[in-house]
Amino acid sequence: MNTQDRYGLIARLVHWVIAALVIGMLAGGSLLSLLPPGGFKGLAVAAHKSIGVLILLLAVTRLLWRSFNLQPRPLRGTPVQAYIARVLHVWLYFLPLLQPLSGILMSQAYGRPVVFFEGFSLPPLVWHSPLLGAFFREVHGVVAGLLTVTIVVHAVAALKHHFIDRDRTLVRMLKGR
Repeated sequence: MNTQDRYGLIARLVHWVIAALVIGMLAGGSLLSLLPPGGFKGLAVAAHKSIGVLILLLAVTRLLWRSFNLQPRPLRGTPVQAYIARVLHVWLYFLPLLQPLSGILMSQAYGRPVVFFEGFSLPPLVWHSPLLGAFFREVHGVVAGLLTVTIVVHAVAALKHHFIDRDRTLVRMLKGR
């Protein structure tokens, strides 16, 4: 459980698992279009979809966990920095929900099922429509860009806290202390 001064194990674990998966998916997703059609690309796309669904589930879990747990207080900063941090954290909760959801809707609108690790197909949430698929494809691309920028800014801010401000912000998310 979180306290006023530290993040608990579950909050830290879910944070870092989502971070690793999202960064990997952003890199991998940008490479999918470079693959030639065929068996390997089909496997890569299926894995991309499954991991996207996993990220969506973890992001919902993270949001629920946050809503039922105390949040550690910010260590320090100006009111402007505190505002920017709040906005950035809202994006870091919202975008990992929107990115996989837009991918799911894109696939389904193009008439392609989303199968979660070969176990089950997600029920269709939209009708078959190439026009709708193109819209969600655009959303998926824009969100990928926003997510990339947000992650970079977040990482730079964490490093600034650690190396310039010399506070415990980064350490709290790494070690919980």
